[in-house]
Amino acid sequence: MKEVSYGVREFQAHLGEALRAAQRGDRVIITSHGRPIAVLGKPAVSRKKTSATERKLLRLAAEGKIALGNGRRIAAFKAPRLSGLTRQLLADRR
Repeated sequence: MKEVSYGVREFQAHLGEALRAAQRGDRVIITSHGRPIAVLGKPAVSRKKTSATERKLLRLAAEGKIALGNGRRIAAFKAPRLSGLTRQLLADRR
């Protein structure tokens, strides 16, 4: 696997060539003003089939909109202790 680098304008001009390189397994780096901004490559092949819901959850996690669990149980909720003033305010509201 080799690396191929394109500037943004050069990438636009040689899009087909860059996509074919990525399809071959080469790593295509797109730069803007000498700094890398994107990387193209062949997607990893997953043998495990995922449902539409799982794919959506993984996409949302990748976007940072949700955090996936780690498989452990959530600890039971423990209410905080109330101070005298808080207890009095709650009593007044009732």
